[in-house]
Amino acid sequence: MEDFPLLSSGELHLWQVSTDITPTEFEEFKSVLVEKELTKVPFFKFKQAQDSYITSQGALRILLAGYLGITPKLVKLGQRRKGKPYSIDDESLYFNMSHSGNLTVLAFSYDSEVGIDIEQIRPLPDLDEMINKNFTTREIKFIIAKPEEKSSRFFRFWTVKESYLKAIGEGMRLTPDNLEFIIENNSVRQLSVKGIFDQQDWNFKEFSVSNDYVGTITYGRENTIINHIAFNTLIS
Repeated sequence: MEDFPLLSSGELHLWQVSTDITPTEFEEFKSVLVEKELTKVPFFKFKQAQDSYITSQGALRILLAGYLGITPKLVKLGQRRKGKPYSIDDESLYFNMSHSGNLTVLAFSYDSEVGIDIEQIRPLPDLDEMINKNFTTREIKFIIAKPEEKSSRFFRFWTVKESYLKAIGEGMRLTPDNLEFIIENNSVRQLSVKGIFDQQDWNFKEFSVSNDYVGTITYGRENTIINHIAFNTLIS
């Protein structure tokens, strides 16, 4: 792919893809999917979910193809023991993906495993229950400290935990007491990880693509340069 950005050591690429696209663009994403991926589409109950899967999976193939220097349909994807996808063509190319609302974000690195999560800030009828169920006493104190920010603070902490668990290859399997973070001075710090999981040195970076979205990237190498790239720059 001409003019595809070079990904170097010490650098992380954060791609932003809108799923609010034209029918022609949608067909372009769909055209790069392989049969195994296309057979998964009907399992999504709603058309919006089907379209989001096609767009995000198509974007992943296109971007991996750009880094690997091959065509999208030749990209080979595998799954780790607990389901995290990886590149069979180049296992040193780490990546992760997240979707919420009408946005998909993808992160790529050659330095270490990476986890990313994005959430659209939206009303949740069971917000208080979700807060009490998923966060520690210290985290809850921060989330509810400003009632007008309770929803956004909930989603900020959610993306921190989810991106970390995706980086280490887990789902939301740890109980609140086993996983604790602190957000202060616009930075994220890991306080404790207990249980059977090995604790490593991870870095956390919050990002925002607009006022109604929050996100976090978890990555390994300190002082990593994060480059935010809009996907439409590839096709404009």
